[in-house]
Amino acid sequence: MKRSGIEIIADTPGQGAPVERQHVYHLRLKMWLNQGEPIRWEHPWGMIDRARLEDDGETLFTDLRIDRENLFAGLFQGIEGMRIGGTRKLKISPHLAYGEAGIPGKVPAQAVIIAEIEFIEERKMEY
Repeated sequence: MKRSGIEIIADTPGQGAPVERQHVYHLRLKMWLNQGEPIRWEHPWGMIDRARLEDDGETLFTDLRIDRENLFAGLFQGIEGMRIGGTRKLKISPHLAYGEAGIPGKVPAQAVIIAEIEFIEERKMEY
């Protein structure tokens, strides 16, 4: 499966409910530069009180609301059709990732990103 700027390179379907926009999920996220160099985070992100890093900052476990504010475009579009329990690995073009700016010290400008995301469970949020 290939969309403009997003290529699904591995997909393990989940058996749970479909992932829905505007819902909050506990998920695992790993990202690499195109040559395989891991992107390491110094601090967890998402809902900080529920987020943690593992593997020397390479793996993020967090609760995250699925919307355009929390996910860059390629990740937001690339998870479409996923279910809880599923894992997907995506190759994302720069214009749908961090683009011209990159992330200083982490992601160079115009970098192709490989992202692997697993939806572990939905979180019911109290408002």
